[in-house]
Amino acid sequence: MIYEMNNVVKTENVNSNIKAKSPVVEVFADLTAGRELKKFDKAVNDKAVEYITGLASRAANDDKTAMAELNEIRRLVVEPRLGQEIKLLGLFGSYKALPWGDTAYLEKVTINDATAKIQAEGTDVSFPFVRKTREPIAPVTISGGFAVNYRQMALGDMTYEYEGMEQVKVQMRNNAARYVIETVYKAVEAAGGIKYFYEAAGLAKTGVDSLLTKIRRYGKPTVIGDYAVLAQFISWVGYTSTLNAINVSGISEKIMNEINETGLVGSYNGAVLKEMPNGYDFARVNEAGDNYETLLPAGLAFVTPTAPVNGVSPIQTFSIGGLTSLQGNDVQSGELLQRFDMSIAAAVADTSAIGIISDTNLHSL
Repeated sequence: MIYEMNNVVKTENVNSNIKAKSPVVEVFADLTAGRELKKFDKAVNDKAVEYITGLASRAANDDKTAMAELNEIRRLVVEPRLGQEIKLLGLFGSYKALPWGDTAYLEKVTINDATAKIQAEGTDVSFPFVRKTREPIAPVTISGGFAVNYRQMALGDMTYEYEGMEQVKVQMRNNAARYVIETVYKAVEAAGGIKYFYEAAGLAKTGVDSLLTKIRRYGKPTVIGDYAVLAQFISWVGYTSTLNAINVSGISEKIMNEINETGLVGSYNGAVLKEMPNGYDFARVNEAGDNYETLLPAGLAFVTPTAPVNGVSPIQTFSIGGLTSLQGNDVQSGELLQRFDMSIAAAVADTSAIGIISDTNLHSL
């Protein structure tokens, strides 16, 4: 999502006494979630509520300091929740949360002189050796936000605040996941030499099996993908036997129960299957006009070794620092928007250790 804002209010002049565990922050979190105020006694709760509604009343009258302080309170509430969501990037490989000022480095392993030879009499023999290198990764900024209504907040109505902050979590998680997905897909697609890339209009068992076999050489594979891709594995998990010269197909009760409960199977030929959360983007309709587009590219699955390869993960993702927040008027609609930003980075250490399964019927990358 692209935000174009003017009259931007940042959180530079906020009350320095506000911390993540401050009563006003915890009360704000409970109010927006509709929870009963139980963490503090009535006097503290009443004072915090009065402080929050007072800030909202001032913000409704265009008090920039009050806006900045509420920005900071929101940030302190959203940041730990978003931190849990961003950890889902670990599905793709390794994930590290770095502090402010740190640089994300891609760790790569190269094996030099890998063709060790049998020693002949009177000659030396060469041995392979492993070299690790570190390369800086340029981060990108992901954003999320929602329209705020200070007049409602001043009256104690926190409905839009809660819905907005929940939306931000999902928005930023999906933006981060989409960035990682596109980074990995483009890196493997563009790689020369050895790569494991199976793309077809509808998946075939033989093509998927061949790719899984190749990745298996690195260790037990994990397939992370959209539901529409993983659901195609269901038809391949049964068995075929012969009874009185008649072929009989079937599926075990255990797998049937698993499909009934989850809509998927958890493993296939020794590979772990993990669904990548991927809901609808209600702002976009598909070409046929009969459904919404998905938030993330549908029809994609990544096949990665469950364990690191030569000590490093083939896909490495990072978040750098925490959330920053700002506020301003949307240039097009004039609404007052609350925006959050976070820096993330992702890169591929070894394209030959990653498999891509791509159903072109389901996506347009």
